[in-house]
Amino acid sequence: MNLPLEHEHAVGGSPLYQISAEHLAAVFALGALLAGVWLVRRSAARFFVPGLAPADWLLAGLLAGSAAIHAGLAIGHDEGSTAIRALFLVDALLLAALARRVLTGAGAGRLGVAVLVGSIGAYWLSALGGEAPDQVGLATKLAEILALAIVVRPASRPGLRMRSFAGSVAIGLLVIGTAATSWAGAFRASAAEPGAVAGHHVHAGSVAPPGTILPVVPERDPTPAERAAATDLVTAARVALARYADPAVAAADGYRVNGLAGLDFHAGNPAHENDDRVLDPAHPETLVYAVAPDGRPVLMGAMFMMPKMGTPGPTIGGPLTVWHAHQHVCFSLTPPALAGLLSPLGMCPLGAIDVPLTAEMIHIWIVPGVPEPFGDLDDAWKRAYLQATATRP
Repeated sequence: MNLPLEHEHAVGGSPLYQISAEHLAAVFALGALLAGVWLVRRSAARFFVPGLAPADWLLAGLLAGSAAIHAGLAIGHDEGSTAIRALFLVDALLLAALARRVLTGAGAGRLGVAVLVGSIGAYWLSALGGEAPDQVGLATKLAEILALAIVVRPASRPGLRMRSFAGSVAIGLLVIGTAATSWAGAFRASAAEPGAVAGHHVHAGSVAPPGTILPVVPERDPTPAERAAATDLVTAARVALARYADPAVAAADGYRVNGLAGLDFHAGNPAHENDDRVLDPAHPETLVYAVAPDGRPVLMGAMFMMPKMGTPGPTIGGPLTVWHAHQHVCFSLTPPALAGLLSPLGMCPLGAIDVPLTAEMIHIWIVPGVPEPFGDLDDAWKRAYLQATATRP
């Protein structure tokens, strides 16, 4: 099947797994700090307290590093008001002052606790407010949590056991809260900028949700020829896939339908994944089923995948047929199945491995009344459709 390829370059995956371009200044600022410390390490020794404990050296380094990063954010942050940049700068100055206090033997004290908790809390609010989290922000907050753990480390007196336990619980909750808000913020940021192409939702947005690589979507209406090609493709898929409404027929053709359940069950066919066919309605790489409330499996559509990673899918319908890829998906080996997405802290569920990148893919939905035949299909719509089919005589 010879199809024209419209080479569209990916705009990248989720900022959660990368370094945002506007945060590069923060990385440079941290590098400048390290270089400056190395250059003046001898002449600056007179400002340090002799015999400073290793934990205090680490604390001072963490505070100074966070200060440099916040100063870089104040310089390089393209979006936001002057007030936001001012807050970054104030945070940088406070963290730098704390680092100097620690180096002179004064300690961080309660001021250190207040500044660090405030900085971490501000990150939470920023993420929940729609700021796309990235690796710079995550690493900085984890470093600040470590600094806070050093500041509140208990003395060796036996009467402080309860305080020690409470501090440990608080540090654990801060780590969990930072990961959770980053996760929520990553999805909120992608949902806040929906794409211009109907039916693709976050797949066509300018901020990728976690686990997704987005292509550049042409900012134009499809031509009449592209509309006709897209319509013909959906019609061909409905005809070719009709026989797979029975999962037993799909199983006989090599599709893995064992354990069929849920709203988005992907039944793959290993033989079709390596047959070099591209967007062939009669030989989809994966069938997509959903289970109705009465227990009936319903064929919703199919997913087509390119044979090789990095090869763009044929956009025969122009902006109507937008392909996407996935990054950092977690794959379980026993049994073989998708197990989720890589967490903000870089972990997959126990027993699963991280798959850095997949080939491009596209969904075609064949059920009657579907809002858009390509791209995402909302779970709420699926539930309503399945409920309606279950009540039909």
